[in-house]
Amino acid sequence: MTKSKVHFIGIGGIGISALARYFLAQNWLVSGSDASKTQESVEIAKDGAKVKIGHKKSNIRPNLDLVVYSQAIPQDNLEIMEAKRLKIPVKTYPEALGELTTKYKTLAVAGSHGKSTTTALLGLIFLEAKLDPTVIVGTKLKEFGGKNFRLGRSKYLIIEADEYKGSFLNYSPEAILITNIDREHLDYYKDLTSIKKSFLKFMNNLNPGGILVLNKDDKNLFSLKSKLENKKVIWFSLRDAKDENTREA
Repeated sequence: MTKSKVHFIGIGGIGISALARYFLAQNWLVSGSDASKTQESVEIAKDGAKVKIGHKKSNIRPNLDLVVYSQAIPQDNLEIMEAKRLKIPVKTYPEALGELTTKYKTLAVAGSHGKSTTTALLGLIFLEAKLDPTVIVGTKLKEFGGKNFRLGRSKYLIIEADEYKGSFLNYSPEAILITNIDREHLDYYKDLTSIKKSFLKFMNNLNPGGILVLNKDDKNLFSLKSKLENKKVIWFSLRDAKDENTREA
């Protein structure tokens, strides 16, 4: 039986390499390229991907079933242009991950700060609870064998959802956890107002009956409360917990 083939442009990135590991785990033939040799490109090669250093038109073969590229890669990249010329399906990393979110009960963790740590913690909680999740995260965990990816056998997928260039708008989650909203990625977003609008749009991507878990202590996030009245929201607060402990003492 012929294996499906996928090529990742920018395979050394911490997020895209996790998705490449998912495809490896699904028995796809995985290749990739990156501008320079990095620890991550070396490690993903050890995991079974065929990695080339440098972006070249010759890295794109006509028999590829899919090409996935990092959003850091410009549209005039030789490999993207060649894939399009050959009419190979081409997707950004968030577009490819977005397709994956429709196949699972997806829990997406977003926020300007702390999303990698929170995604990792959520993955470990599900693991401890014997829920056997698949996890795609932008950091490496010793519990995942030093990887940024874990393949589970359950219906649950836990992902880190980045707001950069509206990446998280590609996802279809059953639950969304947001740590905070801050003035980040101002090379893409005009101002804090546009960042808030993007987060709100992301929250509206929630599947029917889904749950929002939001940080009440973050003023920028809490300022959106009135626009979430038709959503099931769980607000959490470390400040309220500290105040309660102080009153008990």
